[in-house]
Amino acid sequence: MKFAAIALLGALQGPVPVLAQEPAPGQVPIALKIAAEISPPGLGQHVRVELGTVPVSAGADTTPATAGFLSYSQPPARKSSARKASGHERPVIFAFNGGPGASSAYLQMGLLGPALAHVPQDPAAPGQTSTGNIPGASALYGLADVVFIDPPGTGFSERPKGAAAAPYSTVSGDAHAAADLVRQWLAAHGRQKAPVYILGESYGTIRAVAMLDALDEMGLGGNVRGVVLLGQALNMIETSQRPDNVVTYAVSLPTLAAIACYHGKLKAPCTAEAVTAEAARFARDIYLPALYRGRDLPQEERARIAARLEELTGIPAAFYLANDLRISKERFRVELLRGEGKVMGRYDARYLAERPATVTTMMPGDPSSPISDIYGKAMTDYLASTLKVPDAASYKVLARFEDEWRYGGADSPFADWPFMATVERHAQANTCLRFFVGTGLYDTTTTIGAADYLFAQSSLPTARYRNARYVGGHVFYSDDTSRARFQADLVQFIKADPCT
Repeated sequence: MKFAAIALLGALQGPVPVLAQEPAPGQVPIALKIAAEISPPGLGQHVRVELGTVPVSAGADTTPATAGFLSYSQPPARKSSARKASGHERPVIFAFNGGPGASSAYLQMGLLGPALAHVPQDPAAPGQTSTGNIPGASALYGLADVVFIDPPGTGFSERPKGAAAAPYSTVSGDAHAAADLVRQWLAAHGRQKAPVYILGESYGTIRAVAMLDALDEMGLGGNVRGVVLLGQALNMIETSQRPDNVVTYAVSLPTLAAIACYHGKLKAPCTAEAVTAEAARFARDIYLPALYRGRDLPQEERARIAARLEELTGIPAAFYLANDLRISKERFRVELLRGEGKVMGRYDARYLAERPATVTTMMPGDPSSPISDIYGKAMTDYLASTLKVPDAASYKVLARFEDEWRYGGADSPFADWPFMATVERHAQANTCLRFFVGTGLYDTTTTIGAADYLFAQSSLPTARYRNARYVGGHVFYSDDTSRARFQADLVQFIKADPCT
């Protein structure tokens, strides 16, 4: 795939140190692989593109690593004149994916880059490969600079070997390294006063929130105007599919209902909007209290609830009665289309695969994985064909780390992962800070009900956050309409900054 629609206007440079300040003792300058100007289609102006690596640390007394970035910003001359004309700093969006171990390739090539890979719009189409390239987020580039972050060990970045890598496999260390890149990029480009927006996807939503503490320690806490979370994972410890965690079945129900509606397993007519609202009400008012009662629930009431669950999810009442009124999200992937011999996708349940006869309760793999494959391949092609990066093939789209990821808390069943508490604390201290959560309707990993539950249990004022749903799965921007809608929503979110 060639992204010929992006015109390179400047000569591509080799590794060039570019800093607005002297590096700290023992560190090397920010090193650029690429520095050029491009003209994205639909924007009508030039954008400076820089690809490089930055020396970072996971905190005090840790072995240095590097983090990668690919930034799109206003050229210096235009930037200066724009500041004088507007009287305020241009916002900077720092975006990254999750994993842990994922580069920013998916957001770059699927949602926020100047040119995007196009995913086939029919999930049932055979041979899911890219159908070409399409213009990127041109309206966003007219409003803000965009910096994609590749955490240590991903993209072109490196992390230490052996035991020295351990701090980078923790929530706090990983977040510190990403915040260190933010600090240095702002300093190197003279943007220390710029409004900052942090955008994370999947595990990156945890990183985004943890960065609030790290940026505050670096004196940049007041810069952060918004945190945008796509496929939020902040409360996964509460909504994970543990057998006796009754909350998880209630918060998952709206997603199961939306999926059943999509696959024609509910009484027609049904719409995702209507059925998810019905499922949410039933889950809150009847289903969760019934699950809490457990064995004390009368048989007559148990039968009524099983019948209603069948109406909402397409799973027979007999299954619910035989399984204590519960079905896990993984079992649902196998059960809903059992009669057709199909299993649904984990990250996007619209995608299907043949179900082997040996699969009874759980299907390994994910039928929706071609989405990620399309964006990963497009990233290396973009680097090689459009940006002319000599070592594009060495870009690590997805890295596998040997050490186990540590989320924090004590080594105890009573440990706390207070990610939302961090949000609330910073929102109280920084009155300019707002939050935006976007969730795909057909995502069985980070569900719409979990996002609703997150805010229902939070003290965050409703005026300070937006909770939006989009047609699609975990990577909802693979859907053309959802991608365009989110891009417009993000522009609106930034323009609505009350502190501008």
